[in-house]
Amino acid sequence: MENKKIQLMLMSLGGTTAPLIKSIQAYQPDKIIFFASHDSVPLSHEILAALEKKPGCEFFITDNPNSLFICYTRTRECIDRAEKSGVPAHEIMVDYTGGTKVMTAALLLAALGRSYHFNYVGGGLRNKNGLGTVVNGAEQMFSEASPWAVFAEEERRQVGSLFNCRRFSAVIDIIGNFNRQTPPKISDYFGFILPLAQGFLLWDQFSHKAAQRNIEKGMAALEKYIQTYQAGNLESFLESLQVCKTHLDEVVTKTDSSSKFDRSLVKDLINNARRKMADKRFDDAAARIYRSLELYGQIVFKQVSKCDNSKVKLDVIPDLLKEAFKQKYYDPYTKHLKLPLSATFEYLRAMGHEAGARFYKMEKEIKNIQSNRNLSILAHGVSPVSESGAESILNTVSTFVGETDFFDFPKLP
Repeated sequence: MENKKIQLMLMSLGGTTAPLIKSIQAYQPDKIIFFASHDSVPLSHEILAALEKKPGCEFFITDNPNSLFICYTRTRECIDRAEKSGVPAHEIMVDYTGGTKVMTAALLLAALGRSYHFNYVGGGLRNKNGLGTVVNGAEQMFSEASPWAVFAEEERRQVGSLFNCRRFSAVIDIIGNFNRQTPPKISDYFGFILPLAQGFLLWDQFSHKAAQRNIEKGMAALEKYIQTYQAGNLESFLESLQVCKTHLDEVVTKTDSSSKFDRSLVKDLINNARRKMADKRFDDAAARIYRSLELYGQIVFKQVSKCDNSKVKLDVIPDLLKEAFKQKYYDPYTKHLKLPLSATFEYLRAMGHEAGARFYKMEKEIKNIQSNRNLSILAHGVSPVSESGAESILNTVSTFVGETDFFDFPKLP
C-alpha cells in the first residue's frame, strides 16, 4: 500500500480506538464513512481528537450490531454512498478492524465485487493472556488482509471448471475483468490459462495460425508455472497440450495457414463437430460434419482432375458425363462448371476412383444426411437436428472419409 492515495475510508467502529487511529494516520483519507452501533458512535470523538488532520466524517448506524441481516443492509448503504461519492475504487479503503464480528463480516460481504483496498490492524501482543485486544503501541497493519485472496481462489476454481467445459469465452471474460489484487500464484495461474483459452477458442473458430500462437504462449507460461511452484500435478496437462498441439501444427503446416485444402482439415472438422455434439449443439455439429464431406470430395477431386470443383473446364469431364454436366452446371459467364457434392463424386466414379464408387454404395445413407442437413435451421429448413440425427450423420461421414479417431481438448486436473 505504499504510495497509494486513499481518499475515502469505510471503517467499522467499535472496541478500542488505537488501531483505527493508527490506520487513519497511515493512509490520511480525506473522508471517512463510519459504520457504527449506537454505543460505538462516541468513540469517533476520541479518534478525531487524536488526529492532526481531521477528515470529513459520515455515519451509518446499525440498530442491532449482532444481526447479520440488519448490519449487511446498513453496510450496503455505506457502499452505495461510497459509489456515489465519485471517488475511484482504487482510492477507497475498507478497514474492518473495529466493531462486532457481525459488523465486520457484514462490511466485508457488502464490499465484495468492488476493487477496493482492504486493511486490518492487528498485532502480536494482546492483553488477557493473548486472548484480548491488541495492546496500545503493538498494532501492526495488514493491508494485504484482503478477502480477495480467498475469493480469487474460488475464481480460479470456476475458471478451471469452465475451461474443462470448453466455455473459453467465459474464461476469457472472467480473467479479463478480474482487476482485483490476487496472490501471485493465482495471477500466474491465470497467466497461462488466458492464452490457452484464447487459443482453443480460436481453434474452435478455425483460426488455426492465431490459435497456434496463443497455445504456444500458454504452454510456455505453464512450463514456467510448473517450475516456479513445483506444480507436478500439471505436468500431465502439459503433455496433453503437446499431443493436442501436434494436431494443430499439422493443420497449420499442411494448409499453409489456411490457404490450401488438406485432409488434416477434414479431421479437424470432424473433431470440431464431436466437441459440438458433446456440448449438445447438434445443428452446429451437423453443419461441420456435412462440410467435412464436401471438403473431402473437393480434395479428392482436385487430386484427380488437378483443378477445383468450383471452377472446372468442360474438357476435364469425361465424355459420358460431359453433355449432362454442361446442361446442369455450366456457367456461360465464367465458361466453367461448378460441381455440387453429388456431381463431384459422380465424376470420381466415372474416372474410376474408389471414393466415387464408395459414395454410390452409400448413396442411401448419404441422401439421408443431405435430407437431415437441408431440414436443419442452419441450412434450408426450420427444424433442429436431433441428437440421434447428429450421431447418425457423424457415423456415416466419419466412416466414409476415414476419420474415426477422436481427440478432445485437454482438461485441467
